[in-house]
Amino acid sequence: MARRVRLDDRALRRLQKRLEASGNAHVKVGVLGSKGGNAPHDSSGISLVELAAIHEFGSPAAGIPERSFIRRTFIEKRRELEEVITKLARGVVAGKLDMRRALDILGAWASAEVKKTVTAGAHIPPPLKPATIERKGSDRPLIDTGRLIGAVTWEVVG
Repeated sequence: MARRVRLDDRALRRLQKRLEASGNAHVKVGVLGSKGGNAPHDSSGISLVELAAIHEFGSPAAGIPERSFIRRTFIEKRRELEEVITKLARGVVAGKLDMRRALDILGAWASAEVKKTVTAGAHIPPPLKPATIERKGSDRPLIDTGRLIGAVTWEVVG
């Protein structure tokens, strides 16, 4: 005797609607112009966004080596990032988090990790020149006034 089976797909439909409503939502992490990064770093007129890009990629013409602090963070923290994303995705699927809140949590985590890359643990290579250490009074790269690291933030877009 054949039985009729009726599937209840209401939960799946609700999840699909939530995901469709999120559209192309994503999170940006770094020194963002939309979050004050276009402010001048100092009297030179260079913005915090420009300063971050110079350090992230280097400026050989100006004698500034690459000291990637954003890409380095995501390379070094890849496993942790995957774990955070997995937990957040589970929360979204279970209906405990909406997508925007999940992205906000991800952005806060990532921003904090970028700041830790600069301020804690091993210094970002290459080491500073002796003249720079003497001028700054510190051998830790990327921290002088604290404005650059203070400008690292996140933004949910879409």
